[in-house]
Amino acid sequence: MTGEFTRIFNKLGELTTFASFRPGSEILRTIRLTGRDETAYGGSVPSPIGHLLGGAIVGYAIAPSAVLLCAVAGAAPDVDFLWGRHNQETHSIAAAIAAGLVVLAWKRDARLAAAVTIAWLSHVLFDWLGSDTTPPLGVKALWPLSSEYYFSNAFFFEAISRRYWLDNFISHNLWAVAREILILGPPLAIVMSIRLRARRRSHRPDTA
Repeated sequence: MTGEFTRIFNKLGELTTFASFRPGSEILRTIRLTGRDETAYGGSVPSPIGHLLGGAIVGYAIAPSAVLLCAVAGAAPDVDFLWGRHNQETHSIAAAIAAGLVVLAWKRDARLAAAVTIAWLSHVLFDWLGSDTTPPLGVKALWPLSSEYYFSNAFFFEAISRRYWLDNFISHNLWAVAREILILGPPLAIVMSIRLRARRRSHRPDTA
């Protein structure tokens, strides 16, 4: 992913217009992006599957009775797609804390509130570590204290392409999701195994 990302911005050169590119865009023709480059440039950070897995990991680790709620919290920041402000206010530490406070007021359970907060923060972390390729890059992690976008340049997760007209749209996104599962599946399996063993021990009859 890093290679495609680098080539795109090398080709863009001094170009500073980052409007959404339509199929056959004059800008794309001018800089002669390949289909693979367009996919990289047109993408976003981890898929909902990756974020759900991240939230589930937190749930099994902290609040195993509310794994589904934590999984939803892990994906919830992307609700900002609905009003066109992706990676902004909902992708912040403040939003994560607010989500936790809502759960605390609702359930009166500090542990569950902490789990929801951390699950929400996992989304911010994954997007920070991801392959965001749609400027402005990164997340407004410190909003409202700062309007700066923060991006790690780590490219830990592949970008999910929204350029459905490209030949490799399906294959690229399948690989991106598979990579998320390969990365997040093992830690999820570990915390699930730990919880299962703990549950078995708790139900084991006392022979003393």
